[in-house]
Amino acid sequence: MALLACAVALAAVAAGCGGPTVGDGDLTDDWAMLATAKVPEPAAGSCWTSSANQVRDTTMSEAQLQPCDMDHVIETASVGHFTGEAAAGRKRPTGAALAPAWADCDKAVTEYLGAEWQSGRVVAVLVPPNPWQWDGGARFYRCDVVSLRTELGVLDPRKTTMKGALGPTGDLRLTCGQQVGMTKDSWSDITPAKCEEPHDVEYVGTISSPAADYPTGAGVEAAFSKTCEAKMLAYIGMSRGSWNGQRALNYGYWMTGNKDTWALGNHTARCYALISGKKVNRSLRGAGDVTV
Repeated sequence: MALLACAVALAAVAAGCGGPTVGDGDLTDDWAMLATAKVPEPAAGSCWTSSANQVRDTTMSEAQLQPCDMDHVIETASVGHFTGEAAAGRKRPTGAALAPAWADCDKAVTEYLGAEWQSGRVVAVLVPPNPWQWDGGARFYRCDVVSLRTELGVLDPRKTTMKGALGPTGDLRLTCGQQVGMTKDSWSDITPAKCEEPHDVEYVGTISSPAADYPTGAGVEAAFSKTCEAKMLAYIGMSRGSWNGQRALNYGYWMTGNKDTWALGNHTARCYALISGKKVNRSLRGAGDVTV
């Protein structure tokens, strides 16, 4: 009798006396396919912190996304994409193959800042995908702008966006400054100063060299000297005759990139008017044939 009772109970469960049935009973046809894995793509206007202290180390150091109202040193002006042969390679483009991307970034960063990026305490940086991102299908590149404290390349954290920071009232515009470590032939840095305060250096414009090869040694002077002199005289409005009679006024230039970026097409330098042995408290812009 006990065995018979158990058999009846099992039959009742099998007949549906348990809980309600959910679905059609087929566990394989109701699941959506997972999306294809994709490397997250950055967005224009993103802000980043960096473990680097110098701009030369930013592309080799870890950068982390950060709200733009918190300390950051890097902003993404735009995001571009490799196409054609550059995108089809098994390895990410390097060297001269990055030249088209650099040209795009050069323009994008200038538009983002409101004036040519060379005219501010910033530097433009092209950031292609790292090898692991490339293997994961990433074909984007970041056009970043990095804020600098001085010409030496020390990073300068800020809590406001750099967008428009080189416009007419922008806070990153190069104007006047103080020479640091000045010798007969060079200086080690330039720190910013207001033009109405005592200073001995003033930014007069950006110059470019047509030289194909990266200049070194005496080649640097050949690449930039005459162009910088002409830029300074035009900025001041000074005749060459007056310039020849000056004792304290000179000029100098600071290249905005290195050998790698030269190969990509960045042949620019910042040109400065330098004053030796004294300081002035006014801008030299449009001063004409004055004795400095």
